[in-house]
Amino acid sequence: MEQNYFDEIHKRSTDALTVFLKTFLVGTCVAVCPLVLMAFGGFGVILAAGVIYGAYYFWQKLSREYEYIFTDGELDIDVIYGRVRRQRLITIKPRQIEAMGVVTEAYQTYKQDPSVKKTLDFSDGSKENRYFLVVNSNQLKKLILFSPSDRLVEAMKPYLRERFLNV
Repeated sequence: MEQNYFDEIHKRSTDALTVFLKTFLVGTCVAVCPLVLMAFGGFGVILAAGVIYGAYYFWQKLSREYEYIFTDGELDIDVIYGRVRRQRLITIKPRQIEAMGVVTEAYQTYKQDPSVKKTLDFSDGSKENRYFLVVNSNQLKKLILFSPSDRLVEAMKPYLRERFLNV
């Protein structure tokens, strides 16, 4: 049997909230470091280094890339923070997918469905080329947004058959 494997990375676009948080982070670090140095003297150097490291850590968390790994019908979605730290977000098997389609009116129907308990956005943040998945895992229905390439969508279609909504 032929194996399908696709791997693609999509950088999350910067939105206004991310810009605000990064500005706030730098401003807080610049304001707190001198105060800590003056208030605690020699021990303040260690505390200031901790503040700078904390700001660096949270800065990395604000820079995200999503990696979609498709292997024989199974979709893994990982997040990469600051191009350094990787974390597996979800693994989706074909039998867990109830529906997949382009974000249109069908998406709004599922979004308003009371049985959908969570909405997860793993897309690149742009409004075009976004797809949704309705996934039933552990008796919990989730609505997942992601931004796959056309090649990945075509690879997923045979595993979904009638569950792929052509709207």
